[in-house]
Amino acid sequence: MSGKLFGYARVSTLEQSLDRQTDVLIEYGVNEEDIFTDKISGTKFNRPALDELQKVLRSGDTVITESLSRLSRSTQDLLTILDDWQQKGITYISIKEQLDFSTSTGKLMLTVLAALSQFERDAIRDRVCEGLASARARGRVGGRPKTDKGTLKKAIKLYEAKTHSIREIKEITGVSPSVLYRALRESKE
Repeated sequence: MSGKLFGYARVSTLEQSLDRQTDVLIEYGVNEEDIFTDKISGTKFNRPALDELQKVLRSGDTVITESLSRLSRSTQDLLTILDDWQQKGITYISIKEQLDFSTSTGKLMLTVLAALSQFERDAIRDRVCEGLASARARGRVGGRPKTDKGTLKKAIKLYEAKTHSIREIKEITGVSPSVLYRALRESKE
């Protein structure tokens, strides 16, 4: 490893302790001051300490976590982070899974993870399309119900009278601002 060694530890709630993870990282050789920690769910894309770590990383650096799940809960997010680091020449090591993504085995695992993630996305899309087709065959159409034309006309009249705010018009008629603005735009065209 030619660059600097960094550690990242994360727990999902404020009540949980980071001690076990930081102990493992220190034991692996990461200096305590080079460990970035978050107490936030891995499904959140805004993880302040991870964002700070991203800012200090340079080509040749290595990031170590106790396990893959500490870096991210989402396969797609994990792959995005790892692909970005790989492009920048940053190595990632997961201690628990014993994966070093700079090795040929680690690169193979990354390829397998990417393939599984793509398969998962495709399978979800297929199921959604099948469900929509099945619903259409039964006469059901998805989406929000259309706004009643009379109610929409009332909302437009209130808007044009300039006596009510958009919020008041919504409260009176139940017509959302986006529907009202769209109707106004269409009436001008």
